[in-house]
Amino acid sequence: MLSPPSGNGGPLEERLNSLAVSVFDCQTTGASPGRGRLLELAWTVIHPPQLHRDAEVHSFMVALPPGETVPPRVSRITGITDEMLHGCIAPAELARLIMPVLQGTLPVAHFASFEERWIGYLIEGIPGEAVLPCFICTREIARRLYPGVPRKGIRALAGFMGFTMGEKRRAGLHVLATVRIWKNMLRDLEDIGITTVTQLEEFLSLPVPESEGGFRYPLPRDVRLSLPDSPGVYRFLSGDGAVLYAGKATSLRSRVNSYFTRRRGSERTLELVSQVHGLRVDVCETPLEAAMLEFRMIREYDPPYNVALRERGAGVSFLSPDLRQEMEGPGEGPAWGPVPSCSTALILGELLEALNSGGVVPASRLGLDYLPLSRGALEEGFERFRRRVTPVPGLTASELLATGKDFWLSGHEGESEDVSEGDAEGIGEPGKGMDGQGVADHLSWVLASGARDLRRGAWFCLLGWSVILWRPAAGGGERVVSLEAGGMKEARWRHGEPVPAAARLTRTERQGLISGGVYDMLRVLDSEVRRVTADGSLEAVHVPGGGCLDLERMNSLYLSI
Repeated sequence: MLSPPSGNGGPLEERLNSLAVSVFDCQTTGASPGRGRLLELAWTVIHPPQLHRDAEVHSFMVALPPGETVPPRVSRITGITDEMLHGCIAPAELARLIMPVLQGTLPVAHFASFEERWIGYLIEGIPGEAVLPCFICTREIARRLYPGVPRKGIRALAGFMGFTMGEKRRAGLHVLATVRIWKNMLRDLEDIGITTVTQLEEFLSLPVPESEGGFRYPLPRDVRLSLPDSPGVYRFLSGDGAVLYAGKATSLRSRVNSYFTRRRGSERTLELVSQVHGLRVDVCETPLEAAMLEFRMIREYDPPYNVALRERGAGVSFLSPDLRQEMEGPGEGPAWGPVPSCSTALILGELLEALNSGGVVPASRLGLDYLPLSRGALEEGFERFRRRVTPVPGLTASELLATGKDFWLSGHEGESEDVSEGDAEGIGEPGKGMDGQGVADHLSWVLASGARDLRRGAWFCLLGWSVILWRPAAGGGERVVSLEAGGMKEARWRHGEPVPAAARLTRTERQGLISGGVYDMLRVLDSEVRRVTADGSLEAVHVPGGGCLDLERMNSLYLSI
């Protein structure tokens, strides 16, 4: 049963828009007090004369018990760190602060059962007969009032109503979002004759209706139906014009409309389309150029619903010719790279030394420290791996990389007899942990993927300054794109003119221009060149130094990287 605020003493027939309402939100480390801790609590109070004013939010971080820390996953989601909680309010003191608010208002939360659970636990320690009033749940109202909105979560619903939320889940921002939702609901409830607490209670007792006639979207249907059937980049915009998502398309009309014609989709996609109020598109001549523009758009706007291609602070590294020294730049002489800062190529020098010395590389360096290893598995695995790679000591870096290439081309496996033996033994059998065979197979993968990353880095040093010729499926003749540091220097249709020359920079100069961002751009470009190679529309890639790779040579190249 809903109950009116005790401070008002008003009857259940009092109008909803005449009641003082408190809006709450909690951020925690778990779903319930028995499985987590309260990290943050925020609230605001809306008095009837202030329904059209901005809400004043009270937000408190809550101290954790001594010795406890914020779980990394929770910290990533909320942005709350251990340092932020030092010297913060104790739960008992916070309970005394919120009790008068609860007693004098009608409490509201978006997922009310969650807030009731945590706030009820918080005030349990207050002496006397502290009673938690029932909360109004805006999510349950939305399920009945807005059946056509694709998703009823706080981010989706607030976005549907034009309120854009940040990526981090913070209590104060959630309170503001719930205020926007509540104010819109008051108007829409009144439109269907629900104006009192009693009427709202009766409304919430009704079954949740099915959505009839498909989902409702804030983006006007005619906007997306009027898009051209051309390659390009689209940007989904929130109610305040912020870019929510940027994507590329071979056909803008087909791709964009596909988001809005599905009855089912991933939760994240349905949450996204619930918030899209506007759309901007950039038409491109070809899908390859659309992919490159998409990358620039994502880096420029950093849209919250783009998972890939966002700037994450990852860099690139280089290796000395003997693989033993990792470097931030190529230096003045020959060097391997670039490779991502997380590449297995960066431990190939240690692997080479262990193979030649009869030693091992620590499990932590191999990414095996989180797995249970059988007794002696690491040492046995290195012996097996050593027999796969070389029967004699004195292995060179070039020989190691050649073996890694062979492993990659053969499916990352070592000698067939060892693999068969591993299959027979049952790698990672329950209760035994990873055995020596499993370690040897993992080392084969480390070598194969590391050597592949070095070959890919060498290819990127050519691709980023190349000239690409292909015949797009849409027609128009032969397309020519000249590249500089992975970006488009020039793009045009070729009508018999000579092919532009590739850049004349030395390999070391090109390596020095590849940052983490440029490397990511080259990954995007490479995937598009792979696509036109696979469909046979590629004609040639002219690379620095005067080389020219035709379709046959490109197909051969892509087998190894």
